[in-house]
Amino acid sequence: MFDSDSAAGPTERTFGRRQIQAGHALMMALSRRIPHPIGAAWAAVSDPDLLERYVGRPEGDLRRGGWYELPDGTRGEILRCDPPRLLTVSVTRPGGHSGELEVHLSADDSCTHIDLKYASVRGFVLVDANSGEWAAGPGWEFFLDNLTAYLDGRPPEEPHGIIGWISLEGEQRDLYEARHMEWEKAKADWELEHEPAPGPA
Repeated sequence: MFDSDSAAGPTERTFGRRQIQAGHALMMALSRRIPHPIGAAWAAVSDPDLLERYVGRPEGDLRRGGWYELPDGTRGEILRCDPPRLLTVSVTRPGGHSGELEVHLSADDSCTHIDLKYASVRGFVLVDANSGEWAAGPGWEFFLDNLTAYLDGRPPEEPHGIIGWISLEGEQRDLYEARHMEWEKAKADWELEHEPAPGPA
């Protein structure tokens, strides 16, 4: 089986529930440690000039309470920005699929621990990779892959945007499929743990 962590450091995958602007939402969370200091990691996720190099340049009123739009059509509101540790934005995909993204950074010696949480009021992880639907779990993992590659000095020739995985081929497609299976397992484990207790007979 293709190693789902081979393109980056080990990734922790979990689920939960969270209240967001759109309502009570299902939340996926992933954690990863990257070999770069927190200042560099924060700049890469918050500086438009740096985001341009691996995601696409955000345009808009780029401040807390303002809004942004990426070249791939992703847009939203900047809900919280606490340098260099916390960034929270709403995320609306083309077609109306909306959610909320939180990126929390913490220093770990000369490295950075990234906790990324994405919450949506509709299903977002267990979709067919060939359907054109955006799968949040593997999708955000590829975002972290691209972030790490940029910090490693290996930016893509063209920014991938948030949905760059749709055109994946070969080993990258295999990696998507392996990660998709890991998210299916994580969701099944979470649902089993939180299954309502049976009522009285």
